[in-house]
Amino acid sequence: MSFKFLVGQAVEYTPIGGKAAGLYKITRQMPTEERAIDLKYCIKSQGEVYERNVLECQLSSDVRPECEYATTTNIVPRRALTDRH
Repeated sequence: MSFKFLVGQAVEYTPIGGKAAGLYKITRQMPTEERAIDLKYCIKSQGEVYERNVLECQLSSDVRPECEYATTTNIVPRRALTDRH
């Protein structure tokens, strides 16, 4: 099994559950697992502070222009909100 996407490549990620697709960049190809059905990648969006681990079947190289994707906002950790007095 070989990886379909390269590190640094822009991809469209479609989460499970009918949520809207988003524009992400491949940050890492995850190690292959014995008996794995699909390969895994680590991806990141510019609008999020964290990375996601996703399956190859959730990614597409058919990327639309960046302006067509819904913008995501940075999420402030709950603790940061409660620390304010």
